[in-house]
Amino acid sequence: MDRIEDLTGRSLRIITNNGKDGIVQSNLCKKLDLSSREGSRVAICLEKRLLIKRVKSFENGRWTYRLIPTKLPINIDCIDSVPCLSCPVEHMCSIDSLYGPHNCGLVEDWIVVSFLEKTQIEQKIEDHVYRDSEVVQSEKHKRGKVLVRVSKGNRKSKRMR
Repeated sequence: MDRIEDLTGRSLRIITNNGKDGIVQSNLCKKLDLSSREGSRVAICLEKRLLIKRVKSFENGRWTYRLIPTKLPINIDCIDSVPCLSCPVEHMCSIDSLYGPHNCGLVEDWIVVSFLEKTQIEQKIEDHVYRDSEVVQSEKHKRGKVLVRVSKGNRKSKRMR
């Protein structure tokens, strides 16, 4: 059991280190020197814990799973750009003052830009997952068609019924 726990922890680190696009399951197996069966078990374990999503995708001429983290480590890049750190009137800023967070255009612009960036990233992830699921559905639809050839002797006309 310790081996599985160790593998799941290492796997999750590799998946999250690859960012929002995740990693193809076969590449994870190569990095951890696992068989495809072991890699699949680890991925299923992480998926059951809701730590990753397994998305069926077509990579290098084969169907495989892309392992996408459900949560990424906190990114503090947006905090680096907070306008309060370089504000010329920061020393006069307070809720009761003329200068305050409730009426600051710089803070408002910063929040709007941060929100738009986050929304665009989420939309890209959603589009990627939706596009891959569309491909899977179209492949299932193609495979679902069964053509049956019936010889003339086995056909029944409406009059014979």
